[in-house]
Amino acid sequence: MIKNDVITIGLIGLGGMANAHRRMISELKQLKLGALCDVNEELLTKIGEEEGISQEKRFNNMEALIADPDVDAVISIVPNLLHAKALELCIQYQKPIMAEKPFTLNFAEAEILAVLYEKQPIPCMVGFSYRYVPSFRYAKKLLEENQIGAIRHIAVRYLQSFGAPLFEAPYAWRFNKAVTGTGALGDLGAHMIDSARFFVGEFKSVSALMETFVHERKDPISGEMIVVDVDDYASFQAVLVNHVIGNFITTRNAVGSGNQHEVTLYGDYGTIHVNCERPDEIDICISDGTDNRPVFKTKKVPESYKRQQLEDFADLVTNNQQTGTPTFYDGYQNQKVLERIIQSAESGKTVIVD
Repeated sequence: MIKNDVITIGLIGLGGMANAHRRMISELKQLKLGALCDVNEELLTKIGEEEGISQEKRFNNMEALIADPDVDAVISIVPNLLHAKALELCIQYQKPIMAEKPFTLNFAEAEILAVLYEKQPIPCMVGFSYRYVPSFRYAKKLLEENQIGAIRHIAVRYLQSFGAPLFEAPYAWRFNKAVTGTGALGDLGAHMIDSARFFVGEFKSVSALMETFVHERKDPISGEMIVVDVDDYASFQAVLVNHVIGNFITTRNAVGSGNQHEVTLYGDYGTIHVNCERPDEIDICISDGTDNRPVFKTKKVPESYKRQQLEDFADLVTNNQQTGTPTFYDGYQNQKVLERIIQSAESGKTVIVD
C-alpha cells in the first residue's frame, strides 16, 4: 500500500548501474528507497549504511525483498541470467517492476514470462534509458510533426572501446554466455533495437553478422586465460514497418569511442542525427525554404524535453502511464528481435521477425 503518495522502492542488485538508479530515486519526491538486496554482504552493508536502510530491510534473497509488504515497487539491476527470475517473482507477488535490459537471457525465457504476464499483468517498465535522452525525445517529436517527411532509412551505431585488445580488459560476467546470453548484441544492440522501434516501429526481417575478436581473456583472480563465448561485434540490416530500411553496427572494440550511441534518420525532405554523448543538441538538415542546398545545422534541445526515466516509472506504478514508456511488451519484442538476429547470424540467412 503506497503511503502519503510516496512509492517505497526495493532495489535488487547493488553493482555499478545501481548507483545511477539510487541517484535518480533521490531526485524524485514520489520515490523513496526502502529496501536493498544483494548477495555481496559487504556491499549490502556499505550501501545500506549510506542510504540509512535498516538491517531488517537488507536482503540477500530477491524473493524476500519482493514479498516484503512494505515494498511498493521493485527496481532490478541484476546480471542477465536473473532478469527473468526477477520478473517472474514480481508477477507472482503482483509487484510493479522496473527491469534492466536485455529483457531476458534468451527468447525462450521471454515466451514463458509472456504467458504468466498475460494471466497476471503488472506495471512493468524495461530500462531502455535512451528514450530519456533529451535529443532523442526531441527527435521523436520532430518526426511526429513530419519535419523530414516519410522516413526511408535509419542508421544506428552503438560503439564502445573497453573490449579492444589495447585495454586488456579482464574476463568478467559480460564475456560469459551462460550469464549474459550474448555479448555486444544484448548489451548494446538491445538499445539500438529499442531506438529503432521508438523512432520507426516494428522490425519485419533481419540479416546479421556476429563475430568474436578477442577469444580469450585473463581471469583477474587466477590469472588463467578463459575462453570468451560471446560476440564482440554485431551488425545487421533490417526491414522495419512501412519498408523502412535499417543499418545497425555495435561493438565494444571501437578504440576512440566512449559510449557512442547515435541514430541518423533519413526522410524524403531531410535528415536528423542524434548522439547520446551530445544529449542537449541535435543535428538536422532540412530545407530553409530557399533555393539553397540544405545543410546540417545544430539545434539546442528545448528544456521541456528533459525527463527523468523514473518519473515514467512512478507514473506507471500510479496508473498514469505516459506515452512512450517502455513496457513489458517492448522488452518482449526486443528479445524477439535479438533472437532473430542470432538465428540470422548462425544460418547466414535473412530471418523474418514474426
